[in-house]
Amino acid sequence: MWILRHTVGVFIELLLGYKCVREKGPYTPSIIIANHNTDLDPALITKSFTGHMYFLASEHAFRKGLFSKFLSFVFEPISFNKVKADTASLKELFNRVKAGHNVCLFAEGNRSHNGLTGNIPLSTAKLVKMSGAALITYRFEGGYFTTPRWAKKMRRGKMTGRVMGRYSAEELKSMTAEQVYTVIKRDIHEDAYERQRENPVIYRGKDLAENIETALYLCPGCEKIGTIRSRSDRFFCDCGLNARYTETGFLESAAEAKGAALRFSTITEWDKWQLEQLTLMVNNAGEEPLCMDDNQKLFIVKSKAESTLVGEGPMHISRTEFSCAGMVFPLQQINQFAIIDRTTLIFALKDGTQYELRSDVPRSALKYVEIFRILRNE
Repeated sequence: MWILRHTVGVFIELLLGYKCVREKGPYTPSIIIANHNTDLDPALITKSFTGHMYFLASEHAFRKGLFSKFLSFVFEPISFNKVKADTASLKELFNRVKAGHNVCLFAEGNRSHNGLTGNIPLSTAKLVKMSGAALITYRFEGGYFTTPRWAKKMRRGKMTGRVMGRYSAEELKSMTAEQVYTVIKRDIHEDAYERQRENPVIYRGKDLAENIETALYLCPGCEKIGTIRSRSDRFFCDCGLNARYTETGFLESAAEAKGAALRFSTITEWDKWQLEQLTLMVNNAGEEPLCMDDNQKLFIVKSKAESTLVGEGPMHISRTEFSCAGMVFPLQQINQFAIIDRTTLIFALKDGTQYELRSDVPRSALKYVEIFRILRNE
């Protein structure tokens, strides 16, 4: 890792326009908690510290062939599961802390879809308290526009990273879990569009709007789900919506747009609206499918490193069941939904069986996650 930090790390800094505040080193042992917006965040955060650190990594990262072998060799990450209880990963984290090592984790567990730092579970603060380690909070700024969660291609502009707070093990002992939780939320919170309004930065790249429909699943023109399509820096709907994603990350009506003016200038605003509308749709729905997508591939996850294709076909979700590739799962049997990469939907049953749904064409996995949360009143 030391070698990569001073070779590949320099290249990544130049590629992303990244700058960070260099630190002498963390308390040892420490848990370092950061917000998360790019796949390169683990490499970027190491540029701020002289000391070594280990990372928590979603178990899907171990199912990528040669890349997974490289990842394991260089980082030796701690695998954790997003959709079911994983006591083994917690045990391994505590073991490494007790051995005097630093561990870095991204508290949201996901990259942001809308530019805001995502939900952070209270259990993260409890984990910090239980570990007996010190806490360092770290915030990335500009990452959302550098590689939007929904985007296919990277953009180059400006991205920064810096330590926001240092809390010794002694300090943490005098704090409640709720107080630690408040500190973490405050320190790593990022509103990408608010920062962009205050200090505008140009993020240049190709096909800026491509795959934006994986995040914007509900059209504000016709209020239909799954009708938006993207190409180059534009996105459209058959109802007449015609808009651009600009180099500053803001949305605007295309010059030749014939429909009504675009209602939102940011993805944050759009996402807030579509979640409110989706909640109304779900609460007022009968037993009919709430949304559906064709040509999906269903895999069963046999182990951390292996998954097998079990079927292909359409998928849909209703108030009572989730169906995919001819298999039907009552929602009461599903433990959790989550998203990995850009569009892969994963879920686990309460008996521990885990599945992945992959798509060869852009489609939103987010709408399924949100519908499940609404039905669970989360």
